[in-house]
Amino acid sequence: MKLNEKRIVNDIRLLSLDMINNAGSGHPGITLSAAPTLYTLFAYHLKFDLERKSWCNRDRFVMSAGHGSSLLYATLFYLLDEFNIQELKDFRKISSQCNGHPEYNLNNRIEMTTGPLGEGFATSVGMAIGEKYLESSFNRKKNTVFNYKIYTLVSDGDLMEGISYEAASLAGNLGLDNLIVLYDSNGVTADGPLDKAMYENIGDRFISMNWEVIKVKNGEDIGEISNAIDKAKKCKKPVLIEIKTVLGKYSKYEGTNRIHSNLDKEDLEEIRMKLKGTSPFTYSEIDRNNALKFIKDGTSDYYRDWYSEYEMYIANSTDNEKDKINLIIENEKISLDINAVVDSSKIFEDKTMRDINYQIMNVIGTFIPNFMGGSADLFCSTKTYLKGKNEFSVDNYSGRNINFGVRENLMGAVMNGLALTNIRSYGSTFLTFSDYMKPSIRMSAMMELPVTYIFTHDSIRVGEDGPTHEPIEQLGTLRSIPGLSVYRPCDYKELIGSWTNILKEGKPSALILPRGHNNTMKYTSPKMVSRGGYIISEVRTRLDLIIIATGSEVELAMNIKEELLKNYIEARVVSMPNMNLFLKQDKEYQEQVFPT
Repeated sequence: MKLNEKRIVNDIRLLSLDMINNAGSGHPGITLSAAPTLYTLFAYHLKFDLERKSWCNRDRFVMSAGHGSSLLYATLFYLLDEFNIQELKDFRKISSQCNGHPEYNLNNRIEMTTGPLGEGFATSVGMAIGEKYLESSFNRKKNTVFNYKIYTLVSDGDLMEGISYEAASLAGNLGLDNLIVLYDSNGVTADGPLDKAMYENIGDRFISMNWEVIKVKNGEDIGEISNAIDKAKKCKKPVLIEIKTVLGKYSKYEGTNRIHSNLDKEDLEEIRMKLKGTSPFTYSEIDRNNALKFIKDGTSDYYRDWYSEYEMYIANSTDNEKDKINLIIENEKISLDINAVVDSSKIFEDKTMRDINYQIMNVIGTFIPNFMGGSADLFCSTKTYLKGKNEFSVDNYSGRNINFGVRENLMGAVMNGLALTNIRSYGSTFLTFSDYMKPSIRMSAMMELPVTYIFTHDSIRVGEDGPTHEPIEQLGTLRSIPGLSVYRPCDYKELIGSWTNILKEGKPSALILPRGHNNTMKYTSPKMVSRGGYIISEVRTRLDLIIIATGSEVELAMNIKEELLKNYIEARVVSMPNMNLFLKQDKEYQEQVFPT
């Protein structure tokens, strides 16, 4: 079928601009420059199924340049029949399906929440790591179940953010040839020409990090873009396709920052005339129907071919192998009673909480095959290594221990990418360095992903490392993030309860642990962790005051209780391993713990 591609691309451009104009805000520049790139990718290269949107072997597309959201929505509407005209008209309004920046929703084929620049790129690296792990763990010589690609569209802004350097460096080190980055290279940012802030050779930078770099001279040329993607799919390294475009193409302000985030009505009408459009929110029905049919015909075999491979895999698998692959494909909730599977008699209570956590995590790793993560060059200190599970590397993609290097923000983004691949991910560093990870942690919380941040060295009592390593405000900051469940257990029993809850809830969680040893409290309980807070030491005769403590301060609270008793003051001690969970309890229970 011969498509009128010029009309299709221009219709998508005009729909995007109408959305921005209707909302009174948005980013028209990238909408005009990158439309041919998105059209080419969706029409000729992305592998997906029109009916099964969350199909496990679909190619992923991440709009890292999240400010180009209107272009994404218009493309999905025009080529895949996602959204409707009213939803496009509601762009950027409260409760709209078409938010100002894309928000994770597989029902609308939005693979992740993007907006903070660089996060989408870095999370794509996590998705690529996840695919390589699945490929290595499940594919057999003559039976391929996983072989999808990850594409991401990035802007100059994405590549200026430090996290993009972290991401590119790790991706090159791991040889992730399933990752293709489409760089909308227009040389303009919000404040003016790019060279005011950055003038290094981007291509050389990526080549130095073991990437393949392909250049597209004309970002309007669909054939040239398509040939570059074809070439990228055959490369044995991650690929950056630098596509030279003109920001705000066809605008009277094209090539300047005036069109980055402003669209005046006179300019819009001039663009409409140049692109031979009609009235707002209209398009060529014939050309859209042709495009929909073209894509339907082009993608119809993907799922059927894959299902044949899946059936072959199942037919030649043990029950255990079937369970493992279906756990990934169906993204099942995991319920594991740690107390039942950990032999408490073998927990060395005289060890540090980090060492006890190591024991517990290795039991989890035995029972849960998609439990995977790493540390920011701190396995030796955070003790989160999965023994016998090998290291993920270019030579062994089935390893479950990832060496992130000293790249905390990237680690958080990769954890998100792994979770979006249906892997139960974790990462670890010192609590004070959680500051580096804040953007990624917010993304975890917004997308409600089952990731676990393990932060050790949780107290000012770290001492000898000095104030730079002593966390003060970090615990409060983490607790203030909506949707993040923060656990700070005081002993091994609460640690077991924390992990049981983390796995059961399948939500973004932070586990806060001390560097040193915590004595085991007499009345702590794994089960009561699910209540968030509970009484561990009661008064004898009257309730004078209540001391609430968490983690390594619970023992201190018990000592204070004894000191107060010498002065005939009676104190109840409450351990609160998870403040958010306690605040969700019924009023009757809260009243028992804290009487009015």
